[in-house]
Amino acid sequence: MPEYDALVAARKACRICIERSPGRIRSCAEFAFDPPVVSLWEQWLGHRKPKLLVVGQDFGNVDYFVRNGGNDEPHNKTNDNLRRLLVEAGFNPGQPPAADRETPVFLTNSILCLKEGAMTGAIRSSWVDACTEKHLRPLLAWLKPPVVVGMGSCGWRAVRQAYALAPSPRPISLAAGCCWKAANGTRVFAVGHCSPLGLINRAWPRQVADWRHIGKAIFASA
Repeated sequence: MPEYDALVAARKACRICIERSPGRIRSCAEFAFDPPVVSLWEQWLGHRKPKLLVVGQDFGNVDYFVRNGGNDEPHNKTNDNLRRLLVEAGFNPGQPPAADRETPVFLTNSILCLKEGAMTGAIRSSWVDACTEKHLRPLLAWLKPPVVVGMGSCGWRAVRQAYALAPSPRPISLAAGCCWKAANGTRVFAVGHCSPLGLINRAWPRQVADWRHIGKAIFASA
């Protein structure tokens, strides 16, 4: 599929943020086991005709990527929680990180490179902005998902920028649980991050309610 291959090649060749922030971020393409994908997260859920596309924060740091050979580790708390939330929305995804090509969901992140340092290290807004313009917008233009979710502050920043939702609140604390219709008709939702830290900021019952609302938007007209 030439369009997809071009997106993968663009991700592997990109060095924008590495040149701007040397020593802070690295390209997955530096490693021989870097998989031929746009988003490392799509190795779990990467449907090519998704009903839903989710933009999270990042895949992790360099140590996590190397330790797991470019994939997610089993029982990753964020993935386990996201699977439960997708079930609440009406999907039936397989257990992560095993590849599921049946569930019509595509997962990506606000940055496609890897942080140096701790897993909890900060994501620079300039990285998110650059990755949105260079990679997320072309991905959205190719996949054309009818519903897109920005998860957490970085995921929401990326989605808000990609769809030019300037009237919407910038802080995820104000945007979470809300929905907008983009100029091209895409339904866009903001949700809290479902990592253990994210659940401190937006409790599980509220996240469940948010994802049930998303499910109604996806399946009401099905």
